Amino acid sequence: MSEKRRASSVSTDSDDPPSESDVPPPYYEEVEGGGASSSSASPTAFTGTHQLQVQTLGYDTDQALTGWTFENISIYRVDPGEVEYISLRLQQTSDSCALVRGSGSNRTPLISTIYRRGPGRNPRMRILPRETSLSVEEAINSESVDCEVVDVVSRSIISRTQKFDTSFGNFEWRYGSSAECKAEYDADSLLLMERVDFVRSRDGKAGKRGVRIAQLVRNDEFRTQGTCRRAGGNGGRLMMDLSMWKDDRKTNAKDVEAFVVASCLCMLKREADRFRNNQNAAIV
Repeated sequence: MSEKRRASSVSTDSDDPPSESDVPPPYYEEVEGGGASSSSASPTAFTGTHQLQVQTLGYDTDQALTGWTFENISIYRVDPGEVEYISLRLQQTSDSCALVRGSGSNRTPLISTIYRRGPGRNPRMRILPRETSLSVEEAINSESVDCEVVDVVSRSIISRTQKFDTSFGNFEWRYGSSAECKAEYDADSLLLMERVDFVRSRDGKAGKRGVRIAQLVRNDEFRTQGTCRRAGGNGGRLMMDLSMWKDDRKTNAKDVEAFVVASCLCMLKREADRFRNNQNAAIV
């Protein structure tokens, strides 16, 4: 059976890095027309009920002179400190990768991320069925995979915000504003993942509302050891709140967690690519 594609569209929202005005508001934001209608409900503070440590060196200035190879990335459960996931590549020069469980020796892929070269060829994620019999190589290279396909698209041509439309929700990863960074562990860099729901306000106006479900915090305490704040694509502390799927009969919270991890790694890969391209341009 061939890939099951979910349609994605590129919108033309505001540019990145986001200012405080770009932060999804605690009210219903109008899709069309001017202004917005305020909701009486105040925003709920984010509480990370699940915490993972993403261990990846990313890319720094020194590597611009010594070459570039990709690494297999380990993701640890903070408590008890065991490897929960591993992102595997078939070769050190491969862009594409597959996320597998850290435990067990069969290395059954959960999600594969395919990077395609050329303008307009966005990364593509394959969410594989549970108990799949595919190998990592098949999950990455096969064109006839029974899976859900998610195209990773930018909010706009010049935006760093990435959109992921899936069967269990529509999500966006974006960079936190300076105020949000300061509020979250005084982070040097803050990546935020929000579930975006389209709703109507009490006066009938259509809009969207973002609810934070994950964040990647990088500061002196949480960033991958041996990396610095000026690196691109380096790891940090991934905090998640998966409570909205706790009693969901259709979607398992573990499946959502795996997707959060894989999409976070996709953001780090794109960040490392930007850093590398900028460094190479400066050297040339």
